[in-house]
Amino acid sequence: MDKAFIKKYGTLLLLAAGAGIIFQLPYIRETFYVPIQNAMGLSNAQMGLLSSGYATMATLSYFIGGMIADKFSARKLLTFSFIATGALGLWFSTFPSFAIGRLIFVLMGITSIITYWSACIKATRMLGGEEEQGRLFGLQEGLRGILNAAVVFGMAWVFAQFTDEIAGASAAIKVCAIVDIIIGILNFIFIEDTKREEQSEPVGTVVKEMFKTLLLPRVWVLVAIVFTAYSVYGLVSYATTYAQQFFGMSAATAATLGGVRYLIQGVGGIVAGFAADKLSRGKVVIIGSIGMALSFLFYILIPVQEGLLGLIIFNFFFGLFFIYAVRSQYFAIHDDAGIPLRLSGRVSGIASALGYLPDVFMYTIVGGWMDSYGHTGFNMTWIYAIVMALLCVVFTFILSKVAKDKLPENA
Repeated sequence: MDKAFIKKYGTLLLLAAGAGIIFQLPYIRETFYVPIQNAMGLSNAQMGLLSSGYATMATLSYFIGGMIADKFSARKLLTFSFIATGALGLWFSTFPSFAIGRLIFVLMGITSIITYWSACIKATRMLGGEEEQGRLFGLQEGLRGILNAAVVFGMAWVFAQFTDEIAGASAAIKVCAIVDIIIGILNFIFIEDTKREEQSEPVGTVVKEMFKTLLLPRVWVLVAIVFTAYSVYGLVSYATTYAQQFFGMSAATAATLGGVRYLIQGVGGIVAGFAADKLSRGKVVIIGSIGMALSFLFYILIPVQEGLLGLIIFNFFFGLFFIYAVRSQYFAIHDDAGIPLRLSGRVSGIASALGYLPDVFMYTIVGGWMDSYGHTGFNMTWIYAIVMALLCVVFTFILSKVAKDKLPENA
C-alpha cells in the first residue's frame, strides 16, 4: 500500500470515528431510553424535550460551524468539542433534574456540532472524484457504525454488570463520556494544527453567500431528502422501546440491540456505498426508502404477543439495513445535484440545519402520542414514518429532474 492510500483511508477512518462517537452522548436515549426515563422520572414527552433542546441549538450550530472553523485552529476546536462533550456526559450521568438535563443537552448542541459537521462532509467529498463519492460516504457510514458498535457493546457490557438498571446506565454513560475525552486528547496529539486561511472570506460575505445559496431550488430538494430520511432514522429508535413495553424485551437486551444496530450500520453503509457507484446514488436512496416504509408497516401488522418478540427484532434489523443505506447516501447525492465543491460546506450546512429539524419537534410530538394513546400512539408514529419514507422517494425522483446540469463554480 502506498502512502497516498494510507493517508486517504486513514483520514476517512478518523473522520468516521469522530462523526460517530461524538454523537453517542446527545443520542444516548437510543440505547438507554427506559433506564434514563426511570432515573429522572420523565414522561415520554419530557424525554422528547431533552432531544429537542439539543436539536434547537444544533440547528443554529450547523449554520455557523463553517465560519467558526475558518477562524480558529481545527486541532484546538476538535479537542475542545470532544473533551467538552465528554465532560457534559459525566455531568448527565448523575441524572440531574429535568431542567439541568435540558441545559446539558443544549450545551451538547454546541460542543458536538459547531466545529465538526460541515467540515466533515466537505473533507469526505475531497477524498475522491465523482465516481468515488458513493463509496467514500458509504465507507464512512460503515466505519462509523463499526466504531459505534464497539462503544455501545462496551456500554452494554458495563450496564449488564449492575443489577440496578439506573446505576448500570449511569456507569455506561460515564464510559462513553471518558471515551470522548480520550479521543479529544488523541486529536490534540495527532491532528496537525492548521493555520487560519489567509484568504478566508469575511463573515458578511459568507452570510450573504449562504442566503444566495438558499435561492437554488435543488438545495431545497436536498433539504427535503435529508428531512424525510432523517425523520425515519430518528423514529426507528422507538422500536426497542415498543418491544420493551409490549413484547417483554428486557432493558439489557435493548441495550445490546443498540450495539448490534451499529454493526448493521456498518453493513448497510458499505453495501450501499458500492451499490451507489454501480447503480446510482439516487436509486439506492429510492430502494432504501421503500424498504424503510415496508419495515414500519410490519410494526403495525405484527400482532402484540410476547411470543412474537423475535419477529419484532428481525423487523428492526431489516429496517435498519435500509435506513443506514439511505443515510450513507443523502449527502453523497450532493454530487448528483451538481453542487460544486466550493459550495459544499454551505450546502451541507443548510441541508443539515434544515434537514435535521425533526429533532426539534418530532420527539416531543410522538412522545405525546405515546403518553396519550399508548399502543395506538406507537401506530401513529409508525404511520408518520411510512409517510416520510414515501416522500423521500418522491423528492429523490424530483432531484433527478431538477438537477440535470451541474452548477457553475461561481454560482
